[in-house]
Amino acid sequence: MGAKIWLNIVGAAVDNSGMDDFSDDFSTASMLYCPLATTDQLCYIHIPKTAGSTLTAIADAQFDVRQIAPGPYKLPALDPAAQGRTPAELRQLLTRYRFIRGHFSHNLIRQFLTRPAYMTVLRDPVDRVISLHEFLRRTAERGIVETPEHEVLLRAAVEHDLLGFVQHPDPIVQQRTSNFQTRQLAIWEGDEAMLSAGDFLQSACASVDRFAWVGVMEQFQAAVQLLNYRFGWYPAAEYQSLRVATQRSRREGLSPAVIEAIAQQNVLDQVLYDHAKTRFATQYQQMIEALQRDEQLQDASDAAAVQTALQQHYARHYADTHPPEQFSDLSRRRLVYDFRQPLSGEGWHRRNGPFNGIAPQDATRWSGPGTVSVLDLPLAGPLAGKTNVRLRLEIERAIAPDILASLELTVNQHVIPLHVQSRQSSGGLLEGTIPAIALHGSKPFARFTFRLSHTLPLNVNNPGSEDDRLVGFALRQLVLEPMRRWWIG
Repeated sequence: MGAKIWLNIVGAAVDNSGMDDFSDDFSTASMLYCPLATTDQLCYIHIPKTAGSTLTAIADAQFDVRQIAPGPYKLPALDPAAQGRTPAELRQLLTRYRFIRGHFSHNLIRQFLTRPAYMTVLRDPVDRVISLHEFLRRTAERGIVETPEHEVLLRAAVEHDLLGFVQHPDPIVQQRTSNFQTRQLAIWEGDEAMLSAGDFLQSACASVDRFAWVGVMEQFQAAVQLLNYRFGWYPAAEYQSLRVATQRSRREGLSPAVIEAIAQQNVLDQVLYDHAKTRFATQYQQMIEALQRDEQLQDASDAAAVQTALQQHYARHYADTHPPEQFSDLSRRRLVYDFRQPLSGEGWHRRNGPFNGIAPQDATRWSGPGTVSVLDLPLAGPLAGKTNVRLRLEIERAIAPDILASLELTVNQHVIPLHVQSRQSSGGLLEGTIPAIALHGSKPFARFTFRLSHTLPLNVNNPGSEDDRLVGFALRQLVLEPMRRWWIG
């Protein structure tokens, strides 16, 4: 059936009554900014080959590592308390977590959440299928097999060219190559077999309309800007693209017949994608208008000006979106920060550890890929500005001695001289003093800016490793204490 017919289905009225999804009226710009409540469970439905690894790293940074779950059926590998639990017990257990992300469908995950706020990214369906075929072939070369279903997909990708892969008769392959995005977002009750294609599409489009945020991969930078505006997150100027193999056109060198065959298999996904693009364009324009009104943005075509306006929006709402209590080791006399806690800043790699860095025992991050790394901390406890503050930086490792020697630190643009208290292997303990005057700014946070002379590939000393991320130093912990012996409240 052609796309024009499906467009009529999308326009049909959708009954959203009885849904427990996070729902907002996005018809006015003022509603775009709506930070998460402490009881909300942000749920990222990661559709494969939609820049998910990059987005996961961005969203993970906003939460304490102990509040992130990989999904109900992978949770037992991370949390022993989840082992042997019934679905009802898993639902209760997941209330401990504020961010749940993974490769699961909307229809599955909604059974396990109590107050969800959903987010996802959609991609041009033809490009997504092409990317999936390429990815599976690369994975097969590395000999990585995760599940029996994964093995079927790998074999099909290796044994068939793109056209043969798309037309493969195995139901597992067909599910991944034919309207997969629509099925991932649709919800239903009862027997799935009783639903028509129109039912699936109508439900998926309704999900797009209800979700807290839906991005489109082809406008990823703008989509992340909207995400940061929406929740009051730190608006990094650049993001490191993870697991991106190439920037060339996915359709380069393919025959029109192959592209048409993929398109015919994904008519529903194309309508869903077009629907999401229209919604995104409307919301992004509303965001621009809000920045012009509230942050005095003058030229929306100037990327630097938009970035400045987003920073102002973030700073203005920081106190509401980053309450001091989210920092687990903060008291009046001491602030101990490590990367298990939320990160407001940029210029850091994702957390180390299993499940894409949510192993609670590992609290380090490498600086990089650039030479400047930023960390914002609330003006509370030792940083309340009542006295000078003693600073200790525990550096687990530097990629090279001269890089660690080049480290410079400013706090709210005040230079903080550092001296080496002790050395351990390629790292060490650095100390300095933050003057109280550096904490008397107009913003509700202290901005720690770390600068290095250069960065190097992580595998520079280990050529056998494939990890060639550009890094500087791995920060384990930052400790802040007031200089006075007794705190004066």
